[in-house]
Amino acid sequence: MDTQPTGTVVLCAALNVEYIALREQLDRPTTRQSERGSIYEIADHTGPSGDWTVILTLTDRDNTPAAVQTERAIARFQPDVVLMVGIAGGRRDSQHGDVIAATEIYQYESGMDTDHGYRPRIKTFRSSHQLVQHANLVARENLWHQRIATGATPRAFVRPLAAGTKVVAGNHSATAELIDNHCGDAQGIEMEGYGVLAGVYPNPGVEALVIRGVSDLLGDKSKRRDQTRQPTAAHHAACFAFALLDQLPPPQTSRRTEPEDAKPSTTNTFIGAQGHGATANIGVMGDNGHGVININHGP
Repeated sequence: MDTQPTGTVVLCAALNVEYIALREQLDRPTTRQSERGSIYEIADHTGPSGDWTVILTLTDRDNTPAAVQTERAIARFQPDVVLMVGIAGGRRDSQHGDVIAATEIYQYESGMDTDHGYRPRIKTFRSSHQLVQHANLVARENLWHQRIATGATPRAFVRPLAAGTKVVAGNHSATAELIDNHCGDAQGIEMEGYGVLAGVYPNPGVEALVIRGVSDLLGDKSKRRDQTRQPTAAHHAACFAFALLDQLPPPQTSRRTEPEDAKPSTTNTFIGAQGHGATANIGVMGDNGHGVININHGP
């Protein structure tokens, strides 16, 4: 009997509010595993297009720790897909609660500071083509709206994001103006997406996408507003991520491999008898059975 292929997806979150929003989308209990201090929650997810093993991980803030934790999760679980899911500050025509699936991530902080001024050297990683195509499908057909608990119908954009280590809290701040001038088509600003794509980059066969819900519009950010807007934005991003997963068929052959201690041994195996007068009987059973016995009498 044929069985559905099963894929493995790592879902990354930088904040607990994002992590909780992802876990709430699961309809099966999780188990916990750890790897060198990193804790993972694992659950099965069955969607219309196939079955997925879901790995939840908390990366912490900023691009560098996100890259480290992503690489560690890939080494441990050999996933087919990595999704970074969480919140972002919105730009351009973004509104609270909108979702942005990143076609690419701009790392806007690279540059050279000279006597004649600052010269940016923007670095870019692109998301996987297949995942961008599926993100466009989910956005175009509004397939994620049915997962939203409140029944809201926010918009989804499939556009670039900008990522750096700064919390940008003003439309006219120096960082905001740098992004306006050199990353003008970025729909939002966040802090970990470039690191996740950097962690995926050296691993052939792993596809990656960053998905963000808009929690603020840079100029209206405050701790009080974050308390209500961040959970909503994280929930919308998680809904979009799982709607995408539901449309994504797992690969026919998963990258996930058995642990080293479960692999067959490649060392020689001795079958026989030793000593004066010893006898070894070796038999072959089954239709068309055959075998070869090599006897070494020694020198």
